[in-house]
Amino acid sequence: LDLAKEYAPVGKEKLREALKSAGATFDQRTKRWYIDRSHPNADKNVLDFVQSTRISTPKPKKIATEPLKVDPVTGQSQLDDDYFAIEKRSESIVRKKVSLDMDVILHKKLKYIALQNDLKFYELVEKILKEHIQRNV
Repeated sequence: LDLAKEYAPVGKEKLREALKSAGATFDQRTKRWYIDRSHPNADKNVLDFVQSTRISTPKPKKIATEPLKVDPVTGQSQLDDDYFAIEKRSESIVRKKVSLDMDVILHKKLKYIALQNDLKFYELVEKILKEHIQRNV
């Protein structure tokens, strides 16, 4: 369960349910979960058994097959931006959830700036902190 807190995208109750549905048993003496090596689910990932809305599979990106598309209203041909889009690899950023106490006025100002720049609050704070570190290193 300690590993689940750090790596699993669900809480310990959901993880406990998933372990039970996978066929694992809990040993009260050692306080550990076990699954017999001969069990059909022994080599599977426990997250395959988790029922959660927080786990989602990435949707494949729609790629245009033709560089030109015709506007249905005007009948004019237009270049399709999706056809020329460069596919980028998504960087996997490992995040750590933190909490902190902050001045209420500063918090409101940061939320307002994030809203103006179409950013999430944590993205704005992360960006500001990265810039500060780069300036002072």
